[in-house]
Amino acid sequence: MTRPMLRFDPSRHRRQATSFLATSSSSPVTPPKPGSTWERGAKLVKDTDVTNPYLDRVRSEVVDPALQIKTIEDELCAAIGKALGKQGEKVQFALREMKEARAQYLECIHAQAYEGAMESARHHNDARKRAIKARWELLVHRQAVGFTVDNHSVVHKTFPIGEALPEKMEDIRTTVSKDLGDSMNVDAVSDQPPKKAWGDQLSWWERVGRWK
Repeated sequence: MTRPMLRFDPSRHRRQATSFLATSSSSPVTPPKPGSTWERGAKLVKDTDVTNPYLDRVRSEVVDPALQIKTIEDELCAAIGKALGKQGEKVQFALREMKEARAQYLECIHAQAYEGAMESARHHNDARKRAIKARWELLVHRQAVGFTVDNHSVVHKTFPIGEALPEKMEDIRTTVSKDLGDSMNVDAVSDQPPKKAWGDQLSWWERVGRWK
């Protein structure tokens, strides 16, 4: 018995392939069900045992910043106070130099050693410049950390700085003669009423303008 021969029809196979591709590309892809991922994860961790012999040790070694806020605040306050203290020491050191130089200046004046008085006056005025600069830096530091009420008046009252001393010979002689004249008239009483100190814009702002 002779079997029938199968014939290969290229056009027929081409049409079948084209129809299959068109059907596959046009059919929409079914999206996964919403929530399927987290549902599977929830089922996996539903009965998970969190007890662990090393859990307490791990918790003791891990530092929680929320629990250390008070410690951080204390460290910041200590650092700010230390910085302000060092700046205040700079002002006091310059004021001590001024005091020593002024004492030497007065000794030279009483001894009529005007050359030594000139040298002491220069030391006094140099220390005075350093004191003014250090006091200004202290004002800036205090203002930066929040000391805004009466900052200038408090610092100026705490660290008063005297006037500069005359450095020239003629100025020193004039000052000596003036001091002698004032000492002779020390018992004289003036009938004029004292002048009222009105202050400046900064004093007005600290007293009135800040709260109005």
